[in-house]
Amino acid sequence: MEIAGAVASMVQCLFGECSSTVSIPEQCSYLRRPKDAVQILREKTELLTAREADVRTKLDEEKMFRGMDPTAEVNLWLNNVQKVKVTLASFEGEIQAKKKCLCGFPNYYSRLKLGNYVSRKIHEVDNLLEQSKFPGSSLVSLLPEKGKALPSSALVGETATIVLQRTWEYLMDINTQIIGIYGMGGVGKTSIVKEINNMLLKEDTHFDNVIWVTASKDSNMGKLQKDIAKEIGLCFDDEDGEMRRARKLFEALRRRRKFLLIIDDLWEAFSLENIGIPISTTVRAGKLLITTRSLRVCRKMEAEREIELHVLSQQEAWDLFKQKVGEEVLSSPRVQDIAKKVAKECGGLPLALITIGRAMRNETKIKYWQTALSELRNSTASIEGMTNQVFAQLRFSYDRLKDDVTRSCFLYCALYPEDHLIEAEELIKYWVWEGLLGRSGSQIDKMKLGEMILNELISTCMLESVYQHGSTDKYLKMHDLIRDMVIALTRDNSSFMVKSGLVLRVLPVENEWHPDLERVSLMRNDISSLCCEPKCPKLGTLLLQYNSIDKGILPTFFRHLQKLEVLDLSYTGIDNLPESLSHLESLHALLLRSCWNLWCVPTLAKLKKLRVLDLTYTPIQHMPEGMDMLQNLRHLSLSYTRISGAPNLPLINYKFLESLSLICLLESTGRPTLVDVLPSCRSLLELEVSFSCMQEFDRYIMSGHWSWLENFKFLIGYPISSMHIGKNSVAFFGVDIYERLDPGWLPDRVIELAIHSCPSSAHLPVFLTAAASKLQRCTIQYCEQMESIMVAESGTFPNLEWLEIDGLSKLNGLCKGIVPAGTLSSLKVLHVRACNSLKTLLPLELGRHLRNLVEIKIENCEKFQK
Repeated sequence: MEIAGAVASMVQCLFGECSSTVSIPEQCSYLRRPKDAVQILREKTELLTAREADVRTKLDEEKMFRGMDPTAEVNLWLNNVQKVKVTLASFEGEIQAKKKCLCGFPNYYSRLKLGNYVSRKIHEVDNLLEQSKFPGSSLVSLLPEKGKALPSSALVGETATIVLQRTWEYLMDINTQIIGIYGMGGVGKTSIVKEINNMLLKEDTHFDNVIWVTASKDSNMGKLQKDIAKEIGLCFDDEDGEMRRARKLFEALRRRRKFLLIIDDLWEAFSLENIGIPISTTVRAGKLLITTRSLRVCRKMEAEREIELHVLSQQEAWDLFKQKVGEEVLSSPRVQDIAKKVAKECGGLPLALITIGRAMRNETKIKYWQTALSELRNSTASIEGMTNQVFAQLRFSYDRLKDDVTRSCFLYCALYPEDHLIEAEELIKYWVWEGLLGRSGSQIDKMKLGEMILNELISTCMLESVYQHGSTDKYLKMHDLIRDMVIALTRDNSSFMVKSGLVLRVLPVENEWHPDLERVSLMRNDISSLCCEPKCPKLGTLLLQYNSIDKGILPTFFRHLQKLEVLDLSYTGIDNLPESLSHLESLHALLLRSCWNLWCVPTLAKLKKLRVLDLTYTPIQHMPEGMDMLQNLRHLSLSYTRISGAPNLPLINYKFLESLSLICLLESTGRPTLVDVLPSCRSLLELEVSFSCMQEFDRYIMSGHWSWLENFKFLIGYPISSMHIGKNSVAFFGVDIYERLDPGWLPDRVIELAIHSCPSSAHLPVFLTAAASKLQRCTIQYCEQMESIMVAESGTFPNLEWLEIDGLSKLNGLCKGIVPAGTLSSLKVLHVRACNSLKTLLPLELGRHLRNLVEIKIENCEKFQK
């Protein structure tokens, strides 16, 4: 009977459920030697484990020394190995429970079933062993980015060329680890190391990584560590102290082995060990190149090679000056003679030659040249650590500005922190609010005047225009040397106190608040409280934004600031304002934007000169008391507050109101509604407002009120706060956009259009495209039914420069039908993401005419054919 059962088991196994790819002879062998098969599996598994350890060791070495990560194929292999090991670990437990199948009187069916499983696992392990033979090139990903190319200009003069060559030679010298380039400010040190940076990126033999960091006058250990970490993609935890940051930096840099760290414009020496820079004379790997204005800093940094960068020779200076002034100016021998003397007074400093040369460009009248020469020879300036000669030239550029208004506006720029990107519109608004552009006239006209002054400052190189990719906003930067000169000018008469961006934790003491102070900037620090009582009867501007101030304000803080006109407490943690603020009867601008703890504001009844009130993004629930007394109000922003009943605002009292922002306010019930009230605001020139539905927007548009506006922002639906929308914009959020018969229904000055989660549109409505002939930016997101952006009968978007499309699951292409010639002729940037039905983006005939297209990015479009 037992033999019959065994035979039955074998038959069932061979011809029933246990049939597999394993041959019958193999299966029969398990009847005789099942323990041998299990032992083979164990041995192969041990070999696989050893092979895995070898691969991981190799990966660790690549990560440690070259900063390289495993390829996707290697990661997949490692995951598969892990899965097999987990399965086999579980299988070992089953073997212990089935020992009868391996020894003693066997159950042949169980033995064959077990053998079949062992055979499959042996095949799996064999396959993984075969796959583990990775070529060296496929083990890790491509090398990480070596560095970042930097914008640079041609080097001026033989001196700079010689310093460049010497620096290169020292970098190639294996016995030199630390190199310092020093010289006076504006002499061209940064230009040289930028050229070095770019040259190294073009060759592959000497450094694996080139890391660029710009220091600053007020740089400290922590800031420098964070700046270096940012450039190499290293993140610190908030609780990391100086030592922990240094350890992380040391390890991250050491992994890169052959690296060059460039620290530009270093003002203070730091210990390499304390920062975490792994450079030593015993390990020849990383190198450090610094530029500084002080030989002392070079020596404290233990530079093995010190290179001084001298000013230009007289001939080099004259050649540079001629280039900036223009050859036509020098056609007169008398003018040329004086111009040579002016160039000589610049002392060979490139920054001074360029700045003054541009200031005198195309000036042909000899009397202005004579005056310039006289002023250069007689001007004096004294700034700590710098020669009078340098700042005499910078002061001359300041004195050459066309009028006192331009000079006053220029001085204001120094209130921002060093190396800070200044938002142009914000800067001009400060000028307007403080009255620098006059006390009469509309704010719109003053903004235009401010823009003209700004362009003047940029054209004379007193300010630098900075382009931020993807932003329509304009940014500026003031050179730190010029900023130092401005602060020195204002320090002489004690009119400025500038301590912005210095990471201060406490307020300056009372004796620093001089009676002659006119402007104080403490922005972008970490001041926790305003705990003194400054006596500054002339103070007009007080900038405190981006401080915590979470411990409050002394009740008498504002008592002796009777002339205060601009008070900025934006982005602070204040939860209330003292009653003394209610007595600032000269106040023109009260800025409380994004004060996240502010629930109420004291009475404003006495602030009858108040022109600007900004409460945007505050949790305030009720309008401040005394709002009906603000007869001179020009700008009011209550956007993203918790105020309800906006129609009950005393807007009718604000006869001079030019700018109003009421986005995402809580809806009020009953009449009148906001749409009913807005048409009564006849003085409005700028309006930012959101409408809950298309019907409300319809009613407002039909009123015709929008036709009086110069700038507008209309948001329909329920906006998402993360979407930034600029001026002269219309945005739809989650609403049905239906067609209109009259294209003139919408303002024809729309510059930016945003459509987000609008479900019913198969394409942009024709009334939108017809009205948007001046459209420059367009963003369309998550419109599930949209199949194309344009149709044949729509407009051509002749001025559209930026088009961003995201999450249009049914999009087939940009255009449907034959679109007119000239369509999208100005398009520069095209971004398309997550459009899974998209196969072809542009018709061939249209693509040929997109001559201005400089960037196209297509991501996560599964069916797109490249």
